[in-house]
Amino acid sequence: MIKTYAFFVFILITPFSFVHAQSSQILGTTTAEELRSTHRIFDIYTNRFQPDSASVQFFNDLKVPIDIKILFGTWCHDSKREIPAFIKTMEMVENELITYELIGVSRKKSEPENRNELYDLQYTPTFIIFLAEKEIGRMVEESTESIEKDLVEIIKTGINQD
Repeated sequence: MIKTYAFFVFILITPFSFVHAQSSQILGTTTAEELRSTHRIFDIYTNRFQPDSASVQFFNDLKVPIDIKILFGTWCHDSKREIPAFIKTMEMVENELITYELIGVSRKKSEPENRNELYDLQYTPTFIIFLAEKEIGRMVEESTESIEKDLVEIIKTGINQD
């Protein structure tokens, strides 16, 4: 009787423990390494993604500094799709002129430094692309073609406007 009771308690508690362990949010600035090590789904999807080689070459050939701020949620299904693709692309890029910052936000789309307000965050993920500290474009929620191809188009357009 006690073994049966213990078994049912274990069965009932185990899923909740697993969900709790997977639901910890990253709030504020993080690294790709931290995200991948603490949220396995981001690691799995990063490993699976294969970036477009022409886009990687475009990033490698850039001669102007590009900075990308990415506001995302570890809880967000769009972030789970787009962030790993971005991380894998950046892992293949060898250009110190391209920098990025991953900023985790809560379900209420806030974070400790209030950059959600500074960048007028509406949806996650939001990629904000800067050229010489001037915002040249955004990618919000999901890519049109692919993350790397969409970013290439935003950067090309921004460079041509200057």
